[in-house]
Amino acid sequence: MPVKLIPVFRHRVLSVLVSILFTTGVAADSRYADRVLLDARVYTVDPARPEASAIAIRNGTFVFVGDPDGAKSWIGPETVVETLNGRLVLPGLIDGHTHPGILSLFASTDMAAAPDPEPAALLEWLDSYASENPQVPFIIAGFWRTADFGIKGPHKARLDAVIRDRPVALMDDSGHSMWLNSKALEVMGIGPDAPDPAPGLAYYQRDKNNEPTGWIKEFSSAPIQERVLSEATTADLTANLEHFLRYLSSQGVTSLYDGGNLGLHDKVYSVLAKMDREGRLPLRYEGSYHVHLPSQIGRAIPEIKRLRKTYGGRNLHFNTVKIHFDGVHEIRTSALLQDFTDDVGNHGGTLIDEDRLVKFIRELHREKLDLHMHVVGDRATRVALDAYERAKQRGWNYPRLTLCHLELVSEEDIPRFKQLGVVANFTPHWFGDLFQGAASSLGERNEQKMRAKSFFEAGATVSFSSDVVVPEEMDRATPFLGMQIGLNRQDLKGGERAKIMQPVSERLTLEQLIRGYTINGAYQLRRSASQGSITAGKSADLVIMQDDVFTLDRYRIHQAEVYRTMLAGDYVYTAETSQADKKN
Repeated sequence: MPVKLIPVFRHRVLSVLVSILFTTGVAADSRYADRVLLDARVYTVDPARPEASAIAIRNGTFVFVGDPDGAKSWIGPETVVETLNGRLVLPGLIDGHTHPGILSLFASTDMAAAPDPEPAALLEWLDSYASENPQVPFIIAGFWRTADFGIKGPHKARLDAVIRDRPVALMDDSGHSMWLNSKALEVMGIGPDAPDPAPGLAYYQRDKNNEPTGWIKEFSSAPIQERVLSEATTADLTANLEHFLRYLSSQGVTSLYDGGNLGLHDKVYSVLAKMDREGRLPLRYEGSYHVHLPSQIGRAIPEIKRLRKTYGGRNLHFNTVKIHFDGVHEIRTSALLQDFTDDVGNHGGTLIDEDRLVKFIRELHREKLDLHMHVVGDRATRVALDAYERAKQRGWNYPRLTLCHLELVSEEDIPRFKQLGVVANFTPHWFGDLFQGAASSLGERNEQKMRAKSFFEAGATVSFSSDVVVPEEMDRATPFLGMQIGLNRQDLKGGERAKIMQPVSERLTLEQLIRGYTINGAYQLRRSASQGSITAGKSADLVIMQDDVFTLDRYRIHQAEVYRTMLAGDYVYTAETSQADKKN
């Protein structure tokens, strides 16, 4: 588990800088800097000045980026001068899609994880867990592997043989389906006549008599998750949110996009808003309204505007609606151009059709809001791009469209991202073939997944994310793990001998990965004018590294440690403080 982290905040009234002219990194104004960093190896991600060795910061903004001689004029009697002894400095890192709220809610409940997903071992553990925890009224636990059960999936009878008197729901390893016993189906009102929430996408697996088998897919499970997660206390949720966000801060993350909280937006954002008001939010947080069922699309815009009005603050913002547009390959809910290899006649589904999506995009344009869409299958991507192209008019600036995950994309659609100005958001720590089960559902197509390098080469704006949803994944949220796996296309287990995810030609460069975690992430969030690179005039968001990712062995980058993280000129994480607290 990560060490307890203590953020350091310094409150300051931001002054309005008037008539400042930045030329070659030097300001015409003669006032001194608040802080000057010297003897640094600054990787700026600014093509006008790719590297520097000194930085000056005033009022939370970079006012000089260059060499020590140039920085001297910014040093006054009260300027804090730090010598970094050659440490690497990067722009603040940006996580373009993750789930702090959902992860923290799960951490605040009685959800438990079995030590072994093998079916017999899992059921044996479940029996012991139920006996040892009689007070838990609705058991929600994980995880089971979808690949162990085939097309028909697991059956309620196997759970009933272990537990019949209490409802049980077990999450799968993809996070996109659940295995329920008969009691859970009864409590949730899921019987032969229950309508599927989104036919072809979110639905109940049934037998030949239309009886639900206990395998429920996608957000047909939302009521169960919301029922359990809503029981989290505010105190526990606050503690777990702070813990996770401080962990991200300790990994150099200074901004993130929240990929959604099911129907628990108010529960999560009320806590985050309080943290923001009290100066305890250690990063910039872009919230969202999460559309995961078709019935939500009509109220999405009023809801994101309500969230903005109710909870928006200094570091908590609301500008984007997220649509969970299709599913995943492992449970055959992703929307494909061709049928699943092992399930002829099934090519998945989308949450809404193309015509409704076109209408919604035009509604977002009128309200100046952005759109973020979960797309895994190639047909989901095709429909999203077609809808955006149909809706978009010359001179449009809203909505900015981000398509995330992009596991399978048709070759002919890759150039369209640049042509249409669509952001491609990938999750690099998946590039080691983290999820099993798609080999049988996709066949040969499984060897052509997650081709971020091809998007770079086609000129697309590519950003990166962690997309973690449960506490057991928290250590995979560090961007340095994403960098290592994106570089190697190999997961951690096995090191350099680990299986390489095909195609090997899609291995990214470290420069591409850093760009995706910085300036491209800033563009996704409409902040590239003020964040994403170490450039005079931008917010002083940066990471001082203890380890240089450019010189580390490519199989040790996930172990890279951060020395300090800065947000708007203030250190929000320092390794010295963290280590001192650990000792105490």
